Amino acid sequence: MTMAKKTARRKATAGKAVKKKTTKHAESKPDVENTQSCPLSNLQLDGSNARLGASAGQFRNQADILNTVVEVFGVDDILSSLSVNGYFDAEPLVGVRINKGSQIRIKEGNRRLAACLILAGEERARNHSKRTSQYQRLQQEYGRAPINNIPVRIVNDSKALLSYLGVRHIAASLPWDSYAKAAWIANVLEDSDLTLENVSRMIGDQHKTVARTLEGYYFVNQLIDTAQFAPGDSFRPGRGSNPLYPFSWVYTVLGYGPVREWLGLTDLSRAGREKKPIKGEKKLDEAAELLVFLFGNKSKGRRAAITDSRQFGDLAKAIAFPESRRWLKRGKTTEEVTHLLKPAKERVAESLLDAQDALTGALGPLSQGEVSRQEADDLLVPSRKVRSLAVNVNTKIVSIAQKDEDE
Repeated sequence: MTMAKKTARRKATAGKAVKKKTTKHAESKPDVENTQSCPLSNLQLDGSNARLGASAGQFRNQADILNTVVEVFGVDDILSSLSVNGYFDAEPLVGVRINKGSQIRIKEGNRRLAACLILAGEERARNHSKRTSQYQRLQQEYGRAPINNIPVRIVNDSKALLSYLGVRHIAASLPWDSYAKAAWIANVLEDSDLTLENVSRMIGDQHKTVARTLEGYYFVNQLIDTAQFAPGDSFRPGRGSNPLYPFSWVYTVLGYGPVREWLGLTDLSRAGREKKPIKGEKKLDEAAELLVFLFGNKSKGRRAAITDSRQFGDLAKAIAFPESRRWLKRGKTTEEVTHLLKPAKERVAESLLDAQDALTGALGPLSQGEVSRQEADDLLVPSRKVRSLAVNVNTKIVSIAQKDEDE
């Protein structure tokens, strides 16, 4: 074959490849409109946004959503940038049309939209008039025109946003907290044909974090739906999108074998696959007790059994035995239960060491003359009680030791 023929053949093959690739791309073209400049009045904040946490879907109106965005996430940094630099058109919001009309619900960029509404003094931002005045003055100082229209990339099918939002917020540089992630994952599985494995691969999860987080989300919501748990009763606050209790504690403690066995949860490899992971009334009651162990309960006046997450392992060990679970239910802390689970000799030895340390601490100021005669008179009664207890303990130990020798 001559060089000219080879060249012609390569061109023809390349042309077919390009044509084939172009056709394939056209067939899979996403249902997305061109970016449009939209008036602020046509743009709706997304009250179902998973990042809003437990409040998502509970708002009465747009003003309430805006207030929550400002309170939880803050917008002053964006307001400052918009006032000084104007809106950067290369950063469009992303939204979906509502009932195919002119209104667009913003699925990506709610903080920016909230800031624009405040800067424009829009009705929905009526509770932020101080910010409006402050940043409008800054806007005028820098000679920037009012922002009435902003660019929006409109997606006709909200499902097409799932992969984009997952990568952007779950796995990349703008991370959501664990509760928001779990709520988002639950929404994805509910509203699309994606599986748990699809979502895990999509966001690069290689440690089954998605499944464990989702199980915790379903676990808590099942208890809320059955009136077994009221988030506001937690003594321990959370943060981010879920400020009432630390959600990460739930799915973390559910990873311990004794906890799963006690609550009758499926094998950990099956985590996140059931919307109602707790089976039966008895297990619902026990699951509610677990949350009291973790967070306490204001309504019942019960303190939590642990003080920080480093005690999860000790809590799981205590949960493994019926007797120690009864102690926990009676209000004892994990530290107290752990002490009770130790052999009697070890408990006595620890108590004696604690008493020795305490008495050594009391002897110091007495030896240094820091206690007056009057103060010493006040200390006579408690010191006699301590002496009596010490004598009784010593008598018991001597009696047991002699008994063992006689036998």
